[in-house]
Amino acid sequence: MNQVFYRHPIRFGPIMVGQEMPTCGVGTSIAQVLYLLLHTRYGELRSDRSFGCKIWDFDYDRTVSNAHWVTQLCESLEAAIQRHERRLTKPQVSVQFQPVEHRLDALPEDYQQLATVTISATLVETEEPFRFTTQLHLGHLSTR
Repeated sequence: MNQVFYRHPIRFGPIMVGQEMPTCGVGTSIAQVLYLLLHTRYGELRSDRSFGCKIWDFDYDRTVSNAHWVTQLCESLEAAIQRHERRLTKPQVSVQFQPVEHRLDALPEDYQQLATVTISATLVETEEPFRFTTQLHLGHLSTR
């Protein structure tokens, strides 16, 4: 791969004074896109309303069960990866819930959950396995 990938966030100050933008490898570049897909709500990006993930439609909806939320996240994120991250193929998303270690005393325990989201896929160009893991702090899912 002879492409140049830029590290996020892009800071324009150094560019304006003639400095080079920081670059990164393909793995970091893909991880940045996956992070943005996961943390962006549909319609939030004006230039592409399909960019993002459906799970934010359920934000603070106490009627949504963990199982339904996980199913929606996996389906939505896999579709988003296929549509917006063409350097990957065969994406599979998994979610594991864990207790929050440092809870906020002001919130009830059932309002505080930690979801570990793992994305496994294959790099298109090299057919190497790719894995991305991040955590989401949640406070809105029911325990049904």
